[in-house]
Amino acid sequence: MEDAAHAGLRVALMAAEDRRRDFRDLLAREGIRVVLEQPLSGSLPFEWKGAEVLLVSLEGRPEPVEMSCLLAQSPLPVLINQGGVGDGGIWSRQLIGKLRTLAARGLPRARLEVAQQQANLRVIEDAGGGGERPWLIVLGASIGGPRAVARFLQALPDELPVSFLLAQHMSESFQDLLAEQLDRCSHWPVALLGDRQRLEAGQVWLVPADSRIEMRAGREVCRSAQGWNTIRRPDIDSVLSGAAEAFGSRCGAIMFSGLGQDGVRSCELVTRRGGFMWAQSAESCVISNMPEAVRRDCAVEFSGTPEELARALEQRCREEGARPN
Repeated sequence: MEDAAHAGLRVALMAAEDRRRDFRDLLAREGIRVVLEQPLSGSLPFEWKGAEVLLVSLEGRPEPVEMSCLLAQSPLPVLINQGGVGDGGIWSRQLIGKLRTLAARGLPRARLEVAQQQANLRVIEDAGGGGERPWLIVLGASIGGPRAVARFLQALPDELPVSFLLAQHMSESFQDLLAEQLDRCSHWPVALLGDRQRLEAGQVWLVPADSRIEMRAGREVCRSAQGWNTIRRPDIDSVLSGAAEAFGSRCGAIMFSGLGQDGVRSCELVTRRGGFMWAQSAESCVISNMPEAVRRDCAVEFSGTPEELARALEQRCREEGARPN
C-alpha cells in the first residue's frame, strides 16, 4: 500500500542501468513512483511524464561544469546522489526526505497553497499542545563561506532542535548549485527557499539572492516581491534583524568567513532580543573581515573553527534541551 506521506510523489531517475534497478526497487518499497528513467549519459528529455523531482545517481565525483549544465537545463528540482543505494533504513529515510523537500519546492502554486493550509493547521495544533518552536540559527557567510559551512554541517549531528537559514553572498545563478553541493555533504537537507516555507527542525534553507524574505508568525518565511535594498545579495543584516524580531530569544547567528562588515548592524539586535552570536575563528577563515567585524562590535559569545562551532552547538542543545541560550 502506498504510504500516505509519499502519496503521489513522482520521480524521474537518471542513472546507469544497474543503479536504476536498485533505486527503482527502493523507491517502490517506499510507495514512490518512478515515471521516467534515463541513462546517465543521456540527454534530458522533453517529456517529463508528470515527474516532480529528478534523481541523478553519479558514479564518480561530478565535474562543476557538468553539474552547472544539468541544474541549468532541468525544469525539475534535482537531487544528486553519489555511490549508489546506501545501506540501512536511516540512509533510505534521508533520501526520501530530500526527495520530498525538493518536490515540494517544485509544486504548482495551487498545491503549494493547499500544503500551506495544512501546515497552518499543524501550527494551531502545535500551539494547543504546548510544543516549542525550533531554534532558528542564521548562518552568515561570504568569500570562503561555502567550504566553512560544509565543514560545519559535516561535523553537526542530524537530530538537533534547530532550523538554519543560510545567508551566503552569491549570485542567483549559482545558488542551486551551492544548495546541491551542500545537500550532498552531510545528513542535513539543504534547499533554496520557496515562495513560502514553514521552518522545521532539521533543515537548512538557502536565502534567495534575488528577493528579500519576510518572517511571519507560525514559523513561516516568505519571499518578498521586492529585491534587497543593498548591493549585498542576500543582505545578512536584513536576515538577522528579521530573524531577531520574529524569533526573539530563540534566534541565534553564526558568522563565517567573508569580506566586509555585513551583519554588524543587526548583531546587537540579536543579542538584545535574547539570542546569541557566534563567529568563525580568524585563523580558520579564508577571509576573516566579517567575523572579526562582528567580534569588534557585538558580544560574540563563542568563536571557533567550523568543527568547533558544530560541537559547541551540539553540546549546548544537549545540556539545555531545546533552549540553547
